[in-house]
Amino acid sequence: MADSDSQNQQPADTSEWNGTNLAGDIVEAGIRKHKPEYHEDLRWWYRYSGEKDMSQAEAARVLGVDGGTYSKVFRGEYRNAEGLLLPPPAKMLSRIRVVRTQERENAEGRNKGRVMTPTVAEIHAVCRKAWTDQSIAFVFGESHIGKTEALVWFRDENNHGATIYVDLQGVGGVQDIYRAFARALRISPNVSPNKLAVRVMNAIDRTNLVIVDEFHHITYAYQKGGAIKMVNALKAIKDKTGCAMVICATDVAREEFEEGRGHEAKLMKQLWRRGTIKLQLPEALRVGDVRAFATAYGLDFPAAPETGDDTWKRLNAAHPMFEGLKVSEHIAYNAGVKHLVSVFKDGNIRARKAKPDPRALTWADVIAVQASYDTLSARKAV
Repeated sequence: MADSDSQNQQPADTSEWNGTNLAGDIVEAGIRKHKPEYHEDLRWWYRYSGEKDMSQAEAARVLGVDGGTYSKVFRGEYRNAEGLLLPPPAKMLSRIRVVRTQERENAEGRNKGRVMTPTVAEIHAVCRKAWTDQSIAFVFGESHIGKTEALVWFRDENNHGATIYVDLQGVGGVQDIYRAFARALRISPNVSPNKLAVRVMNAIDRTNLVIVDEFHHITYAYQKGGAIKMVNALKAIKDKTGCAMVICATDVAREEFEEGRGHEAKLMKQLWRRGTIKLQLPEALRVGDVRAFATAYGLDFPAAPETGDDTWKRLNAAHPMFEGLKVSEHIAYNAGVKHLVSVFKDGNIRARKAKPDPRALTWADVIAVQASYDTLSARKAV
């Protein structure tokens, strides 16, 4: 029995987690034994060390303690000779706080390469609202408009042990749901489904925001009724942990919620009705999104109208001679945000290599790069 219990407390496979024996649910239970003033630092470090793929031995070295002390602290078993729980060692806490400060500074540097667009701002606002209200929110939109990038950015800026990002890409059944959560929480996915569900829920509480991305893959369930079982698994995680949840998907999933028929559709709508916020994004990149990126790369772009909608139709009418109009609109409707960034970056390279003298990026560079992409993708005669 003891061996079985030990196996059920294993973290993810050692090939994934470098041999740490501290699984997410075990750590969460251990942290809760400490005084509240230590919770945030300990949770942050556990998530951070996991993201950096640190082994337990390496994490202990960074914090200046031995492996045994490190394990006892995170298991809530760091006690004195009389059996009383001790606070984490002062040097361990001090080092965590130093690393947190360094990471905040590093994050500021990383974020310089990110662009706050209207779409990103809306998604971040939805995440904050859901977290504050401990509710469910939905984000829908077509592929390639920047949904995942915005969610990961929010996770990066709010990952003080509280934001959990779960990617459902490729799930086909309810066991896959719990495995996806387990990997995000550093729990071994290789235990029985019932035990795994319990462990996942033990690692989450009402302080967490759970971001569930690629939700539309649930609609591709390979077994009859599989989608409903997966939806019910998400409902159970939300209900039993009290966490906040943001569910992100393409418009395919919204159609399932709103237009589905029969018993499964009714069950899907139970989750749908729990959503207090439902953000519907446009089918293409907004003018404001392209403007934000263009400005970040030093390109001129017509200002947003002072009143009324900032749309491609209005931009065409108000600024028909704008040099970047056609290429911007083409990318917005046919390619997406990653393509836009790629074109700007390649345009920058072209401008820097201009002869006789390097120069700043221009719309002529952007148009030339897009033309080269179009040539590559065109069908060729044989």
